[in-house]
Formats: sequence, structure tokens, C-alpha cells
Amino acid sequence: MGLPHHPLETLRPLSETELTEWEEAYAAVEAYLQALRLRNRLLVAELVRGILWRASARGSKEPGVPARVLAMEETLSEIATWTQEVLDEPLENRRLAARGRLALLLADMPGKWQGVFLTPQPWPPAFTESMRKSYLAAGPRFAELTMIPKPLELNVIGEGAAQWWDTMDRRPIVRRMFAAFLLSLIGFTVWFIFFK
Repeated sequence: MGLPHHPLETLRPLSETELTEWEEAYAAVEAYLQALRLRNRLLVAELVRGILWRASARGSKEPGVPARVLAMEETLSEIATWTQEVLDEPLENRRLAARGRLALLLADMPGKWQGVFLTPQPWPPAFTESMRKSYLAAGPRFAELTMIPKPLELNVIGEGAAQWWDTMDRRPIVRRMFAAFLLSLIGFTVWFIFFK
């Protein structure tokens, strides 16, 4: 995965539109690498240059695909392939998902290992070990939970309402009196609204 070193003489002249498209592609790839917290501008520039060379080679075989799309696809593919090799574990859909990005951050790749990013083997053993531990730590953790029912705790009003409801269940006469009171209250309210 090393960086290509093509001489400038191999460059063909580009139109203004192509220059603008490739400049946008450069900016997109650079922003993605900076989102991974790569801060060394020289390293980022070299990585972007290599990715754009590969995207350019694809562009000659796939005319009509925007340069930015080619560059980002190449970026994602390159990083996923490299991460798979470092982790020695396949990534889902060959994509660096949130778990992979988190592993890069947990392993402190931006702080300690920027120079190793997207380089071919051999990598420092401390780096690969850190990445593998971080990738395992970034995975989901499932815990078995048991739910134990607890008695319902009511406040003063709730307790009073619960006692009143129990009284109504135990004494049917109280329930009938309450129903009669409610009906008379509804009847009085209707009479007051419509007939007064």
C-alpha cells in the first residue's frame, strides 16, 4: 500500500473543470483524514496524493464518475483494507464502521502512530496489539439483566386514592352512592349549561 512516486512528466494537462473536480476531491479526502485526527500536514498531503493517483487511474477506466466519488471510494477502500490487515479480522462489508474508527482513536493512532497509518507491514508490535485490544474493547458489551418486580410506591394522594378505591371494592353501597353522586353532578352541570 505504499505511496506511488510518479514523476510530474507523466501528468497529462487537465482542463479547468477537471482541475476544480480534483481539487474538490483533494479537499474531501483531506477532510476525511483530518476527521480521523491525522494532524501532520505533510503526512496527510502524501496520503491524499497517493489516494488521488489511484482514483485517477480508476477514473480513466470509469469515465463519467465524478472525481470526488472516486477519491472517497478509494479512501474508504484503502483504509478498510489496511485496518483489516492490522486487525487480522475482516470488517463488515469491508467498511471502517464506527467501531473501527473508535479503535483507531482508542489505540491513540493520531497521537502515537500517525507515521504507521496506511503503511505496509511490518508494523510495530505495540501498535498492532493496541489496535486489536481497542477493536475488541470498542465492540458491544451485552450484560444479562434480571428484572425483579418491586412494590408500587405511592405518594400521600396516591395512597389515599388507593385506600378509597379499596373501600369502594369492599362496600358496594359506597360504590352506588358515588355513582349516583357522579350522575347527579353530570345532570346538574348539563342542566346549568343548557337550561339556565
